Amino acid sequence: MMLGSGKRPIASRLVVSSVLAVAVAVASAILGATLPSGGGSASRASARLSTATGRPASDRASGVTPRPATAACAKASAATVAEVDEVAARGIYNGELHSREVNADMAHVTGSQALASALASDDTAAVYEAVHTIVYTPHWHIVRLRVLQAGRVVADVGGPDVLAPVTGSLRWQGRKVGSFVMSVQDDAGYVKLVTHFIDVPIDLYRSGSFLMGTLEPAPARVRPSSSIHARGSTYTADLLHAEAFPSGTLDLALFVASPSRKVSAASCASVRLGAWASIAMHIAARLRPLSSHYEALVRTLRGTSGGPVYVRSGSRRIAGGASPARIPRQGSVTYAGRTWQVFSWEPAPATRVYFLTPSA
Repeated sequence: MMLGSGKRPIASRLVVSSVLAVAVAVASAILGATLPSGGGSASRASARLSTATGRPASDRASGVTPRPATAACAKASAATVAEVDEVAARGIYNGELHSREVNADMAHVTGSQALASALASDDTAAVYEAVHTIVYTPHWHIVRLRVLQAGRVVADVGGPDVLAPVTGSLRWQGRKVGSFVMSVQDDAGYVKLVTHFIDVPIDLYRSGSFLMGTLEPAPARVRPSSSIHARGSTYTADLLHAEAFPSGTLDLALFVASPSRKVSAASCASVRLGAWASIAMHIAARLRPLSSHYEALVRTLRGTSGGPVYVRSGSRRIAGGASPARIPRQGSVTYAGRTWQVFSWEPAPATRVYFLTPSA
């Protein structure tokens, strides 16, 4: 499911002067430039963001006396947003290497008696049949599986453009009979996740050549922190590296749009919190109805950010496991030896999501 192309701005009515309130306005500005207009999802996201202050609408409109102004992030705002996007993009990639889904798929491969016995019998046709069955079993998520014996490829089934390979050994009756290289994500799937969760353009390059992506036209070459002009906008390139399948390197180019004046005028802490809030809202928007997917929200947002996430209804825990005894709706909290900035919102009456955002 892809995001629509229709876009409209989201007006922020927040006047509470605090790091979180400014961050909510920043996130609203980010969301206004990215969320589709169809079905009112942009306005719903804006409403969810407005609840993050923990104040009723009348308080937000009453003109609370502002605190002393903090220094504007100014030229550092693009780099601040890029740091958040990079952490999230790495989190998505690492989830393709280390997650309970990856562990489950590894178990499908190492636990295949048909595959191990075929290797032990040197039955090439049976090895291929077993590999084909594993890759195409419904509800498993293996997109490519290569099986080797004594360094020789015996079977290789799956898509051509794949990343994040994981490896393992295959055993039969206690002895090693082969090895494998497996992936649970192809390049197109990773691009889609970055688009859905972070909503920045991304292009993939291999050996210096464009492979696929969403920024059109794709730059012929990308250097870290270089300026790219496309779609009538200016972007700063953030370059990451990933493993291709079965070996080699992919360059992942994230393109961060030049921040608006509203974003640049906020403090760097507010810009950072707003960028994480935007990602949280994008992830939540993919889980419908959210009330049936709180565990998935916690798992996905935690895996993407590295920050703790909790869902509560009053004092009752809904998702997220053990948490600090008290989490404020806004501000900071010290937990697990670190201080976190809190972003929270109320997706349903009497239910609140608390996201402890990383410092970068």
